[in-house]
Amino acid sequence: MTFLHLSVGLVLLFCGGSCEILQDFADVSSCQVFFYNGQEPLGLSSNATANICQRLGGNYYYATLYHRLARVPIYSAYILEESTTSRPDLSSTNWYLEPMLAEISSPDMLQPSDSLMKSNLDSVIESQGVNDDYRNSGLSRGHVNPSMHHSSNSQLSTFAYTNMAPQESTFNSGTWNQYETFLRDRMLPSCNQTHVLSGVIVSGFSPTEGKWLRDRVNVPDFYWSAFCCVRRDGTKWAEGRLGRNSSPFDVATITILDLEDILGKTYEGPVTLFYQNCG
Repeated sequence: MTFLHLSVGLVLLFCGGSCEILQDFADVSSCQVFFYNGQEPLGLSSNATANICQRLGGNYYYATLYHRLARVPIYSAYILEESTTSRPDLSSTNWYLEPMLAEISSPDMLQPSDSLMKSNLDSVIESQGVNDDYRNSGLSRGHVNPSMHHSSNSQLSTFAYTNMAPQESTFNSGTWNQYETFLRDRMLPSCNQTHVLSGVIVSGFSPTEGKWLRDRVNVPDFYWSAFCCVRRDGTKWAEGRLGRNSSPFDVATITILDLEDILGKTYEGPVTLFYQNCG
């Protein structure tokens, strides 16, 4: 893969502190809090990625590094919450889209039925993955940032196509779901706060390599996750997971340093996930 040498001719939008496509996540303090010690991962961004503060109803809920060509999130950063509501009953045709990716002036994510989105439909479809990409594909709309790790409106905000990547159904409901459940059930009772990074390793950066849906949305080879738990006694626990998005759908427990090494080989450079490796 040639991530760092990919020439795409894309210019990131810089909107200051009032919208979601940022030159730097630090431009919005409410978004910076999703990263451990306020430091975003290093080595994963490029001129093909967009920094998104996922905002709904005037509130920020998580941060996403979105790959514009692969049309999947490279990672999502969030703080683990206790789930206080059931899964939202929201049809996939109504899942949220990010208007700023299509250069539509709206600070909040919008549903496809919104008049702003409908009047700019071609730009919206070009800028990100949409429902039609996944429909009848045989693959799940896989949450990169899982809804079970959030509460109330925060949970609703995860139903966004900027938070989706194609995922094998057996993997989605099987071994990866088991890990997400473990993370929720193990961390919440023992950690004062848990910062999580969850992401994918794409199978290619253009439709000429890897597997794609409709030559538009990349099907990742792997899903990955890393957590930084600050325990109630002040000690810290950091660990990673790497899950295969194909049979046998195995999920490996690995150190943060090993996960950084794997990601570094993919993105052709050093990668740092947590400030001082979560201590």
